[in-house]
Amino acid sequence: MVEFALIAPIFFVALFGVFSLALYVVEVQVANQAVQAAARWGVAAANFSGGSPQCPEPAGSVPRGMLQAAQAAAGPFASSITSSAGSASLSDAAAPAASVAGLARGTSGCQITLTLPYGGFGGFFGLGPHSITATAIDYQT
Repeated sequence: MVEFALIAPIFFVALFGVFSLALYVVEVQVANQAVQAAARWGVAAANFSGGSPQCPEPAGSVPRGMLQAAQAAAGPFASSITSSAGSASLSDAAAPAASVAGLARGTSGCQITLTLPYGGFGGFFGLGPHSITATAIDYQT
């Protein structure tokens, strides 16, 4: 009993630490997939319409198709992704200039940023990050 009382707290801290790390890795991966899908949609929509990428839109709005692409890639976190500022938000902007990225002149693209809330087990104690931010850039050439 005494040995268990001494070892149990260490064991449970390690166990919850492993679970928290795994949850963080999963959420980072989901955020990365969602922004990449949204950026791809923004550029692919331009290729189909023959115009420029679908971003940036007027401040505070994200194209509906871009939002749906991000939600489709987010799996269980899809319902938390919205285009309005809130706990989870998706925003779009013009990609950095083509010359900065080493691409041909006249190339344009989308830069998508997604912020997801993250609590994890450390959140109960005020430890660790409180949100996960992922950014993806895709160009139309």
